[in-house]
Amino acid sequence: MPGLGPTPKRVLMLAPDCHIIDRRILQEARSLVAEGYCVTVLSGFESPKEEHYCQDGVGIHRYQYDWDDERIRGIRALIRNERLRLLFHRAFVGCARRFFRFNSFDVFVLNRARTFRADIVHVHDLPLLKHGAHLAREWGAPLVFDAHEIYYEQDVLAARVRRRLKRAEKRYAPRMDLFITVNEGLADCFRKTHGDLNYLVLMNCADRAGGINREASRRRLREMAALGESARIVLYQGWISAERNLDTLVRAAKSLPPDAYLCLIGYGEYQQDLERIVEGESLADRVRFLGRVEPGDILALTAGADVGIIPYLPIDLNHLHCSPNKFFEYVQTGVPMVTHDLPFFRGMNDKYGVAATGDLSSAGGMASAINGLLNDANRLAAMRGSCLKAAETLCWETESRKLIRAYESIRRGMR
Repeated sequence: MPGLGPTPKRVLMLAPDCHIIDRRILQEARSLVAEGYCVTVLSGFESPKEEHYCQDGVGIHRYQYDWDDERIRGIRALIRNERLRLLFHRAFVGCARRFFRFNSFDVFVLNRARTFRADIVHVHDLPLLKHGAHLAREWGAPLVFDAHEIYYEQDVLAARVRRRLKRAEKRYAPRMDLFITVNEGLADCFRKTHGDLNYLVLMNCADRAGGINREASRRRLREMAALGESARIVLYQGWISAERNLDTLVRAAKSLPPDAYLCLIGYGEYQQDLERIVEGESLADRVRFLGRVEPGDILALTAGADVGIIPYLPIDLNHLHCSPNKFFEYVQTGVPMVTHDLPFFRGMNDKYGVAATGDLSSAGGMASAINGLLNDANRLAAMRGSCLKAAETLCWETESRKLIRAYESIRRGMR
C-alpha cells in the first residue's frame, strides 16, 4: 500500500451513470486502488437492474429506484383500503418533493450510500452533489467534486431543473475540499462562478494503447463495416444524440472520396433520425452504423480508422469547451482527427499538431475539412506521427499522478 500507512482509506464514489460507467470514473477508481485505497462506486440509481460486482479491485454497485418512499412503508401498510393507500402515497411523495429537504429519491440514494461509510466522498457530476455533501458532513469526511461538464448548461434540461442544479452547485461549492474538472476552459468558467477554490484539472486521457496491431485493427474494423481492405474510414465513436451535429456529418458523407466511408460506433435513440437521413439521401453505401462496442475494445477498433471526427459545434458552454474522451482515444491510437475550431482542440493542435480544425457547421464545410486531410498523404502521415508522440504525454498515467498527489494532500489535511 504505497504511501498510505497501515490502514487504507475508504473512498465512496457517487455517479449518476445508469447504463455505461464513464471511462474516467473507472480510471480514477483503479488508480486509487493501485495506491492502496479501498474504492466503492455507486453508479446509477435508475439502472435497468440492480447489480453488485467487483471490477479491477473496485466494488461497483448499481441500483434500480422503485419510485417508493421508504419513510412511509410502515404507515402505508396499516391502511387497508387500496385507494386510500394510493392517495396517501401520492400526497406524501408530492409534499416531500415540494417541502421536505429530501425527496423520495434522495432518501433512496442516501440509504444505500450509508451502507458504505467512507473516509472520503467523491462525487461525479452535479445530480448527486447534494447527496455526497450530506454524507461528507454526516461522516466528517472530505468532499471531492468531479465536474465532467457544466451540468446545468445542458439545453436538454428543463429551465427549472437547470436553475435548481445551478443553485445546488453554488450552495455546496464552499464545502468542497477538491474541485476537479476536465480542462482549463471549464476550470475558468467555474472560477468565474465560484471564485478561488481548490481546483484540479484532470483531462479525459485514455490509458496507453500498447500492444495494438494496427493492421489487425484495420482488418477488424473493415470486416465490421462490411468494407474491403482498401477502403478508407472516417470514424465517429461515442453517444449518438441530436446535439452533436451528427446530421451534418452524415450529410457530408456524400462528398467524401469514392473510396472513403463514414462509420459510426455507438448508440442512442437519435440513430433512427440519422438512418432516415441516410435513406432519404441515398447514402446507405457511404455510411455504416456499427452499434455499441465494449469499452475494452474501443481503442483497438479506433486504431483501424484513417481519420477520426469530432463534429461538435459551440452550441453552449459545454460544447464550446469540450474535450471528449474520443479526442484522447484518437491520440492514443495514432488517428489524426478533424474538429470544429474550438478552444481546446485549437490549443491541443498548436501544441501537438494532432487535429485539423475547420468550420464544421455545414455539410460542405465538414466534407472540405475531412477531404483536405484524407487527400494529403504527407500531412496525414505527419499527423499520425504527432498523435503517437503526443500519446506519451496525453495519457491517463500522467493524469493519474495528479489525482494521487491531490488525494495525498487531502489525507495530510485529515491528520
